[in-house]
Amino acid sequence: MQNHTDILVLGAGSAGRYAARAASSMGKNVTLVESGPFGGLCILKGCMPSKALLRPAHVFHLLSHRLAELGLVLNGEVKADISAIVRIKNSMIGEMADDALQSIQKNDRIRIANGPFTFSGPQSGHLDGQPVSFEKAVIATGSRIRIPAIPGLDRDWILTSDDILELESLPKSVLVLGAGPVGLELGQYLFHLGSSVTVVDTKLHWHPHVDRELGLSYINSLSSQGMQILLGARDERFETDGPVRRFIVGIEGKTHTIPFEKIFVATGRRPETESLNLHAARVDVDRHGHVHVDACLRTTNPHIFAAGDVTGILPVLNLATYHGEHAGRNTVLTVPVPVPERPVPIAIFTDPEYARVGLTESQARDRNIPVMAGRIAFGDVGKAIVNRQTEGGLKIVANARTREILGAEMYGEGASELIHIMTVALHFRATIDQYHEILHIHPTLSETFKYLIDEMTDSL
Repeated sequence: MQNHTDILVLGAGSAGRYAARAASSMGKNVTLVESGPFGGLCILKGCMPSKALLRPAHVFHLLSHRLAELGLVLNGEVKADISAIVRIKNSMIGEMADDALQSIQKNDRIRIANGPFTFSGPQSGHLDGQPVSFEKAVIATGSRIRIPAIPGLDRDWILTSDDILELESLPKSVLVLGAGPVGLELGQYLFHLGSSVTVVDTKLHWHPHVDRELGLSYINSLSSQGMQILLGARDERFETDGPVRRFIVGIEGKTHTIPFEKIFVATGRRPETESLNLHAARVDVDRHGHVHVDACLRTTNPHIFAAGDVTGILPVLNLATYHGEHAGRNTVLTVPVPVPERPVPIAIFTDPEYARVGLTESQARDRNIPVMAGRIAFGDVGKAIVNRQTEGGLKIVANARTREILGAEMYGEGASELIHIMTVALHFRATIDQYHEILHIHPTLSETFKYLIDEMTDSL
């Protein structure tokens, strides 16, 4: 006998849980399918465990290298108990995952089902070998780590982000492939706790859309601490000489030879769609496996929606939960509605942090928007000076005709928190003249926005 459910949600990560709750709140019975541990990438292997490791690593670096600039002296050695750091992290993550599970279990309209799922038709499939049918479905199966194809790369050398989260002893030297958020965050974690770290990325200017000057200033700030970052890598290959391992890479016409003990592969993730038999469901994917969706998050099968990393739109949690909720609602609505566009802030939680929201200058110009832009260094801000946290900068982009704020990009202490000021401004489509009227506490780092806006409005 075939089991039937109103709404089938594949994946119990952030997007899946929000989709399930949204559909159940509208009166539908939901089957939430999870083939692995409950919680999803963010809780189990992503946002939360990595930040739980970064906090002690950053404090350790402060105590070990930066007390003198505060006029402080520490008598005695500061030691990092990595086993304790990992144990404390695991305890916190376990509690978070349990809280997420309990929040779903309390909902009488959501049934949690464990096991693999594959589609067998547009509205049917097999869950752990048993047939199941559904009215609507949401694909929120997330992503998995991608390993690049580089000549000579031996899988025995590789550490993934999953591995680093559980390491209780650190390699002496680590080669990090990829200068994205994961590579920079966990690379700095390893470096701050004692590993020699070299980060290599193929992009010459770090990111194609960021402000070149600000972006490279951020990278140079990380490098100034002693972690080597090489951009614009070409012709990569590996060599071994007995127990010695080397990475050979060309950087702007020069050959670099990098010895290493382990390789941290941080070259991105790929969608978890291969095992779903999407062809049977009449769901189209791109060449990377990302599910095609329209403005309503509807796939090429009108009965199936998708949300989160699996769509390839932007792999950040705030957008995954937002899209998950809308996908869940659209499964219930007779006529699905387009998802309203919202400013999506993103951050990299290194020390110092990097964050941005809205359009960069290059993106605005690509859209033929007349641009005015301003820039300020943290070294010009009183709170940053007295805090001895002057590494950092802010850039604001506005429409030169309407003076509406289009985006902001920054790095420095607290950037991940500060960027929400600009997120609110973008949400309400504020102009630089309207923002100029806002009062700021003195001295604070948030005054960075005030000082720059004052310059952009020629108010002083």
